[in-house]
Amino acid sequence: MDQVIERVQRVLRLDNAVFTEIADDESALGPAIGIAALASAIAAITGQGNFVGRVVGGAIGAVIGLFIWTAIILAVSKAFGGKANYGQLVRPLGYSSAPYALAIIPVLGALVGAIWSLIIQIRAVREVNEVGDGTAIAIVLIPFGILFVLGIILVVVAGIALLSLLGAAE
Repeated sequence: MDQVIERVQRVLRLDNAVFTEIADDESALGPAIGIAALASAIAAITGQGNFVGRVVGGAIGAVIGLFIWTAIILAVSKAFGGKANYGQLVRPLGYSSAPYALAIIPVLGALVGAIWSLIIQIRAVREVNEVGDGTAIAIVLIPFGILFVLGIILVVVAGIALLSLLGAAE
């Protein structure tokens, strides 16, 4: 447990060596999944609705999201000449979830945590894939941007559908 805490501290400090250390340590998968789940569960504490469902659902969603996000990052990494395999990426990306726990802080906690996590992901991708800064930024921000745009489209389409349903009900 001490090693996990020490690694989380090093990740948060952006210690370059820790990313390849975690990537090469096959026993780091469990702690990486645990960190992603725990950070999400902590963030869910302040939300609305059923407490247990929110915390458990958040933790499970975070783990599923970690595996999906890693697959997306791996595909983009390979397109940019990245050298890492799936296992080497999932472990440091799991550790990069730690700042999401800042969402427990009202107002800006979630935003600060998301930005910090994004910075950590870029550093992890750079170190593990052995690519430059610009390439690492592109590897992380391209899928992030695509998902952001798709999310906006989904919200707009849902809004139009809702307005259509409300108009039809009159």
